[in-house]
Amino acid sequence: MPRTLAEIVIDAKLASKADVLRAAKAAEQRGVPFVVALVREAELDELALLSALRKALRVPALDPGTARPDPEALRMLPAELCKRLRVLPYAVGVDPSGQRTLRVAMADPTDAVALAEVEQTAACEVSTSMLPLSSVEELIDQGFRGYSTQILARRRPFGDGLRVTTQRHARGAMPQAPAAAGAGGGTGEDTALTPLGPGTVPYHSVTDEADVSVRLNALVNVLIARGLITEAEYEQAVMDLIRDGRDVTGETSDHGDGGGDD
Repeated sequence: MPRTLAEIVIDAKLASKADVLRAAKAAEQRGVPFVVALVREAELDELALLSALRKALRVPALDPGTARPDPEALRMLPAELCKRLRVLPYAVGVDPSGQRTLRVAMADPTDAVALAEVEQTAACEVSTSMLPLSSVEELIDQGFRGYSTQILARRRPFGDGLRVTTQRHARGAMPQAPAAAGAGGGTGEDTALTPLGPGTVPYHSVTDEADVSVRLNALVNVLIARGLITEAEYEQAVMDLIRDGRDVTGETSDHGDGGGDD
């Protein structure tokens, strides 16, 4: 029967039974993984804990200095789940039959409940490696922050790339300047134009001429400014759409044939 984290910690004399019970109670009250309460409440040394786990389990340990999550692995799990369970998706393996395996790093590879949730969410087999708790948390934050930066293009200032086209007002023709008089007489061609002034009207409104991405960014900015959504919720929604395989990059133009109603 697999050994539990509590048994491994007590056998390695990293904590007493009273410390383990206190940590278990704290984990339940705060809704955090047991390993988090052990490190934060019972003040277990992370490296000593990792060493004890390596002796008790046949689970490889990653080097925190070189471990970097692959964006393909990050796409398979929501950021919220990874932060809640302290699970870092760092690579995706494929066997000769084409079956994918998600490789994750955890501070507690004995957490069967967390692994079951990860396997169900990723819809594939999961293999486990170990990292110290602080490294798992740090790499989760760094990985999803970098992943979000790749997905979301930098927002352009509102109005960037806009153009305004004008046409003559239907009720007023533009006056022509007198023909120039020269030695050979007038040519009949205009040599000066009177500014359009109030005799012009916008051919399209500014929002009609704006790129779709500009209008969407403006809408998101208004929603965030009014407190209807947060930027974190917006980014998570985008990542969820991409993970579900939906097209979030295509734009549908609502411009006409180049003309508009006056």
